[in-house]
Amino acid sequence: MPRTPTKRSKRTETPPIVIPKDNALADNIDYDLRVLFVGINPGLMSAARGHHFAGPTNHFWPCLSGSGLVDKPLTYLDDNDLPRLYRLGITNLTSRTSRKASDLTLTEQRAGIPALTCKIRQYRPRIACFVGKGIYEIYTGQKCPKMGLQSKTIPWGNSKGLTRIFVMPSTSGIVSAYQKDDKLRFFKELCKIAKEEDEKTKGAAEEDLTPVREHDRDLPLYSLPPHRTLSGPAEIEHVVSEPRITGATDAEK
Repeated sequence: MPRTPTKRSKRTETPPIVIPKDNALADNIDYDLRVLFVGINPGLMSAARGHHFAGPTNHFWPCLSGSGLVDKPLTYLDDNDLPRLYRLGITNLTSRTSRKASDLTLTEQRAGIPALTCKIRQYRPRIACFVGKGIYEIYTGQKCPKMGLQSKTIPWGNSKGLTRIFVMPSTSGIVSAYQKDDKLRFFKELCKIAKEEDEKTKGAAEEDLTPVREHDRDLPLYSLPPHRTLSGPAEIEHVVSEPRITGATDAEK
């Protein structure tokens, strides 16, 4: 007796993740932020979705939501609103998308140091938070014996203040050394320091705050002072300094 042919079920294939070209993931940045978060580089999911820290296992958004830095739960879809609503920003040391941070070479990561330094000096965040100890060590060229608030600071390009540096564990879900609750504690500590910096700012004289002016926005992005270039960790030691600026007021220290 002939067999009755059976219908084969169609296999549903997951479409491949489309990786945009470099620089496809824009910075979320503005002047005088409370905190500028510095990531390593865009992951595949973040690049495909066009939003920062968009991987499904990344702890960044749950930790930020519970930190006190924001007033409601947020997701990666809210990253564009961070500067306007919360004075928070996000950037990366390296623009190239990769599956893992380890896929990046040390040379290309170091190549991003001058641009990052210029962003910080030009946009004047109160705190630059490095999301990962390794990225901070690449940036400074030195070991980081303890995460949290660092002694080094970055003076602003207008010579009116400085950016403090905070280091926390990577929020990637594959980082097993620190669980989500451990990472949340660093976010809460960061929130406490950000509030302290805001209190200092409130007590400062208006002329010391250097408000944003229209011609500031006409300046070339990430521009350095004339005849000054930064090419690596050795050079940024002239910019990344101990927490004191000659002639700084108490509100700026």
